[in-house]
Amino acid sequence: MQNLRDKLLRAGLVTEKQAKEAERKGGRAQGTVKQKQESISEEERQRRETFALREAELAEERRKEAAKKAEARQQSERALRLRQLVEANRVREPPGEVNFHFVKRSGKVGRLALSPQTAKLLENGAAAVVEDPGNPEHAVVPAEAAQRIYEVDKQAVRFWFGPEKPIGFELD
Repeated sequence: MQNLRDKLLRAGLVTEKQAKEAERKGGRAQGTVKQKQESISEEERQRRETFALREAELAEERRKEAAKKAEARQQSERALRLRQLVEANRVREPPGEVNFHFVKRSGKVGRLALSPQTAKLLENGAAAVVEDPGNPEHAVVPAEAAQRIYEVDKQAVRFWFGPEKPIGFELD
C-alpha cells in the first residue's frame, strides 16, 4: 500500500528533500483540535466583546439623540404655551408717559412706556412684565396669568411683585 508521501514523490509534486523534511517534522498539524477550538473560541469571544462594546456605544448615542429631541420638543411646546398665555392675557394699551424699567434675561435693562394706571398695577403686584416668545418686546399681563406663566417657565417672568417673593429686583 502506498502512502501519500510516495504518491506525491512519484507524481513529481514534491522532491525527496521536501518529503524527508516533512517526515522529520512529524507531519502533524500544529496543535491539537482542542487547542484550535480554544483559539477560535478566544477569537470569537474577543470579536463578540468588541461587537458588544460597539453596540453599547451606539445605544448610548441613540439614547442621547432621543433625549435631545425630547428636550427640544418640550422646549418648543413650552414656548408655544407661553406664547398662547401671553397673547390671551396681554394688557393692550397705547404707549404711555411713564417709563417702567426692568431687567431682561440677558441682564440688560429694558424699558416699557406705560400708562400711570398700568405702572401702578405693576408696583402693587397686580400685573407682571413677562417675555413674549417670538417677539422681542416684553408684555404686561395680569397677576393670574403671571402665576400660570411662572409655572410654565420661571425665567419668562421678568418683573413681578408676586405673593411669594418679588421677581426682577433685589430687596435690600
